[in-house]
Amino acid sequence: MKTLNVILALLVTAGIALGVTELGLRALGFTPTVVNTEFDPELGWRKTPGKTIERSTGEYDVTLTNDGAGLRDDYDALAPAPEGTQRALFLGDSFVVGYTVDREDLFVDQLERALQTEGRPVEIMNAGTQGYSTDQSLRWLELNGKAVAPDLVVYFAYENDIWWNQSPTYLGQDKPLYDSEGLLVERGLAPPPARHWSRRSALGEAWYRLRGAPSVPLITSGEITLSAELSSRLTDPPPAVLEAETRTRALIAAMSARCEALGARFAVCPIPSKTQASAPPAVAGAPLDPARPHALFIEAARATGAMVFDPLVAIESFAAEAPPYYRRDFHLNADGNVALAVSLHGALEGAKLLPPLGEGASQTLPTGPVKSSGQVPVWVLWYLALTGALGTLYRRTYPDESALVGFGSVAALLAVVFSTGLGVTWLVEALPPQASQLTILGLLLTILTFVLFKLGDRIGTIAELLRSFTLRGHWYLMPLLSVLLSVGSLLVVAASSPLVAPFIYTLF
Repeated sequence: MKTLNVILALLVTAGIALGVTELGLRALGFTPTVVNTEFDPELGWRKTPGKTIERSTGEYDVTLTNDGAGLRDDYDALAPAPEGTQRALFLGDSFVVGYTVDREDLFVDQLERALQTEGRPVEIMNAGTQGYSTDQSLRWLELNGKAVAPDLVVYFAYENDIWWNQSPTYLGQDKPLYDSEGLLVERGLAPPPARHWSRRSALGEAWYRLRGAPSVPLITSGEITLSAELSSRLTDPPPAVLEAETRTRALIAAMSARCEALGARFAVCPIPSKTQASAPPAVAGAPLDPARPHALFIEAARATGAMVFDPLVAIESFAAEAPPYYRRDFHLNADGNVALAVSLHGALEGAKLLPPLGEGASQTLPTGPVKSSGQVPVWVLWYLALTGALGTLYRRTYPDESALVGFGSVAALLAVVFSTGLGVTWLVEALPPQASQLTILGLLLTILTFVLFKLGDRIGTIAELLRSFTLRGHWYLMPLLSVLLSVGSLLVVAASSPLVAPFIYTLF
């Protein structure tokens, strides 16, 4: 029986160690990837009908639900619109599917709600899929355009589409490929390897990445090296980028021709990047121009006679009041989606593509930011609440000291703690994702090394306690013992080392 208890104690200890490591890796961004897509022999991948997933980061927490037709919409199957209803079909990638916002905030649903509230018989079908480039949007239209019979097709282009338009794969997954004339290259698409069960954990995800997960290639031009997804910003692009741009123009032309065959109007809406919307115009001769991809899509659309719905001005005007993009993620946030919906409403109205307003109806879309403007940052509320609570506790513990000294001391300590946390957050946001993860890991290892150094001889005592409880088979006490020893060790170091104390308190 004692042997069994010892084994259990060892297993519990190992479980605690793995659990702490798992939580730590999740905090560093090695969250197991969840997907709502499946293999498609024509498109490479498609959204799985009826599937729901949750996506959560430090910036957003969204639920993505696919309908019976495999869209983030409310259809049972792909079929024409009801009699007397105009249908607009929106094609594109994660911006269109709304990979970072709930449906109530997504521009597609906002615009549709507004039009229907205005008494206009218009419905918008959301055929966006994360990771799609222009070629996959075109292929989706070729396969399903006749079934859905749209009156209007709007393709939402983004700068990273350009590079992938010349690639037969996307991050290791096969996808359709068109040549420089806009003709489909006939080839069989292979399904991706089955996801290993271990990738359901952060440990497995970290191991997968360390082994070298498929990544975006780098492009070098002169002294500049950058991600291939951004390579269309180069004012002197290398041949591979020029080929991608040629194929992009051909794909836009092919999409326009397909819409004409379907009897549908066609428009291109180039979504500006966060860099383009916030950076000043590039000077002549500069090696990089963030507006260049945007201009390429506009030029390609106009060359085919397609309409252009450019939301840049609307997004820039919203940016004067509230950020339209997430701080770390490059997608539009809720306010950015409002700006895009407002811009599209005006473009549709200006192009006379909308039925008249219903009797007594008026426009219902917001005219400015609704989510971000005027909000106090969450960290400010936490700082004020903790200062009040801990300052009150300090005053009750040391009633002889003045309130100014008590609350001032607490406020100063919390200011150091919050400044440390905000500084690390700023550093994480400023660095590329992989570099930020390595930086945080390095900071944590540095703090852990310092803690072990300051504990000194106490490490032997801690090890002896763990060994004693293990050999005695007290497995049921191991979780409590691990927590007490960990917290106690950190507090001992914090109390003896004022310089490192704020970092330790930030961890708590």
